[in-house]
Amino acid sequence: MKSESVINQSRMKQQNRTSVIYALWKNAPISRTGLAKVTGLNKATITSIVASLEEEGMIVPSGSLKGSVGRAQNLLMFNEQYALCAGILFRPPVMKIAISNIRAKILWMKDLPFSSAQSPMEVLTQVADLLDEGLSTCGAYSDKLLGIGVGTASLLRPDDKMLYAIHSINWRNIPVVEYLQRRFQVPIIADTASNNAILGEKHFGAAKDADNAIYLSVGYGIGGGILMDGQLYRGSNGFAGDLGHYVIDPSGPPCPCGKRGCWEVMASSIATKKSFSELCDAAEQGDGAAVASLAQIGRNLGLGISNLVSIFDPQLVVLGGDVVRAGDLVMVPCRNTVKERVWPWVWERTRIEFSGLSGLVGCLTRVIELLF
Repeated sequence: MKSESVINQSRMKQQNRTSVIYALWKNAPISRTGLAKVTGLNKATITSIVASLEEEGMIVPSGSLKGSVGRAQNLLMFNEQYALCAGILFRPPVMKIAISNIRAKILWMKDLPFSSAQSPMEVLTQVADLLDEGLSTCGAYSDKLLGIGVGTASLLRPDDKMLYAIHSINWRNIPVVEYLQRRFQVPIIADTASNNAILGEKHFGAAKDADNAIYLSVGYGIGGGILMDGQLYRGSNGFAGDLGHYVIDPSGPPCPCGKRGCWEVMASSIATKKSFSELCDAAEQGDGAAVASLAQIGRNLGLGISNLVSIFDPQLVVLGGDVVRAGDLVMVPCRNTVKERVWPWVWERTRIEFSGLSGLVGCLTRVIELLF
């Protein structure tokens, strides 16, 4: 049995390695001296870890930097062809599948339309077959698959990662993780699309400089992802972020979940029974009813967001999904409503912005995070 000191030493080595990998990923190109400054590790430790990472093919030389004094410093950067990352986004009635490098640069992408008439396992098999096709296409770039990130429109049961329910297509208790794990033999990171998205925003998007932020995916429904102190907040049962089903009007319209006045039946395209694409097309043609519908959605979004701001005090609220197309037709009434309902000094310190990222970036980010 290993002694506690040996275990602690092993844990420390792993933590040091992880620190160096993250510092390289975030700051490359960077010198060994720069890594020592960023991580606080001594140069001997940095040299040892860098040698190991070079041997694994994870990092490569990237020229040199000549300072004002002394000799030039050799720079290092991640080998972008070290591995492939795969992402699968469940957005009924389409599955989106992508393969990227470790910087979330998409190398291959396909859409798979499907219907509720198909069995869940039939759809999953088609997704896996398409992913195999993509891996073959990208094989010349890298033959190593780091993992698969899955974003769903459903909560996942924390104990067994079964997809709990997608009400719009009547999917319940689908073994997504088990199936993909068996098929590809790599880590599978499955989570709600919104949880994935907020981490994508943290690494690549609007939340780069925010430790406290909320992501709202607004399309046919509303999903949420919450970042607290730089970490994804899950709650005690792993279900935090199910924001579409918090009630903003107990006398409001019925929701498929069985309640009335859920936020998503009043502040997403469910409210109008038309997609955001249809509403925006009509609004652009001067349809006053479509403009009014989008404005009401914006106001109802603002009602919910003002409550979230009062509870969580985020630096940033990011709106993603289909609503992005609506632009100011939704954003202006949304911001005005929030401004009316929160303390002035809170409003001055809270940003509400649209996402500029594809939903797949969040799925790919979960795989990239396996590196560190």
